[in-house]
Amino acid sequence: MQIAVLGLNHGYTFAKQIKEMKGMTLAAVAGNNAAAIERANELEVPLYQDYKKLIDQCQLDGVIITLPNHLHKEAVKYCADHGLHCLVEKPIADTTDAAREMIDYCKQKQVKLMVGHHRRFSDKINHLKQLLASGIIGELVGVNMVWALAKDRNYYKEAWRIKASGGPLLINGIHDLDNLLHVTNLEIESAYAVARNKIRGFEVEDAVTAILEASDGTVINYFLTDGVPSPWSYEFNVMENPIYHFYEEDCYHFFGTKGSLAFPSFRCFRYSEEDQYGWKHALTEERFPLEAAADPITAELEHFEAVLKGGIAPRVTGEEGLKTLEILEAVNLSVQEKRKVSLHE
Repeated sequence: MQIAVLGLNHGYTFAKQIKEMKGMTLAAVAGNNAAAIERANELEVPLYQDYKKLIDQCQLDGVIITLPNHLHKEAVKYCADHGLHCLVEKPIADTTDAAREMIDYCKQKQVKLMVGHHRRFSDKINHLKQLLASGIIGELVGVNMVWALAKDRNYYKEAWRIKASGGPLLINGIHDLDNLLHVTNLEIESAYAVARNKIRGFEVEDAVTAILEASDGTVINYFLTDGVPSPWSYEFNVMENPIYHFYEEDCYHFFGTKGSLAFPSFRCFRYSEEDQYGWKHALTEERFPLEAAADPITAELEHFEAVLKGGIAPRVTGEEGLKTLEILEAVNLSVQEKRKVSLHE
């Protein structure tokens, strides 16, 4: 499979993995800054400053798009015009209208559109999904999710990251909320959120608190910030990416009628007997560890390879990416209009 990667920030991770895979060949990359030149040289592949010229000139089987969010729609449509299947990095687009246009366009052109929510390929996330489905904590009542860390100061030197759609909610929060949808199968009905930029003062948010309500009555509380020193975040706790320090902490907690479950420690607290129920009795702690876990990026790429070969549909379709983006858009609208927003307005 001849693959091109458009964008060499997060795309660099994909490109390096493809170089090590037997079923894929990295044909070319696109990027237009000094880092892209350095990385293309390291990868020993042609670099195009204009991704459209790359698409026009290279014989490809598929394209991985990791460009800034607002360029996703244009790039996907250009690839679709050339009959190329796409893996587009999350979020699927910067707006739900753009996402719907992309989905419809790919259907019209009969090309497959896969969204890069790679944590759906995480063994730990799927272990969590299985545990919740097993009923070990009973009926889900509430969820608490935290994503709190301090990004490097140089991170925000790129202009698009300090403008609307470049902040942590869309870049990082989209991961947590997609995890939520994947492991619970909840249908989110409404969102109420507040956001602040008191840490850096940029146009984009640096702290968000959101309350989400699901159709079955489950309530989710989500706090996100990328400007405070903290050990509580998926990246720091799950140990799936070696560039991050590891802290043996939990970033998600699930509360049910029969018990509570923490992630990623998989510590579960319940009462041992029905007649010993209530705050005067001691909780029993159990652990449901996962012995080994594969790299989710590799698993995602292997799945994309299988999609390109034909016979299977993408595990994360455009429609799935749209569902997650709809929640983010509702959260943003709630922030802007200072009100509770229904996803079905």
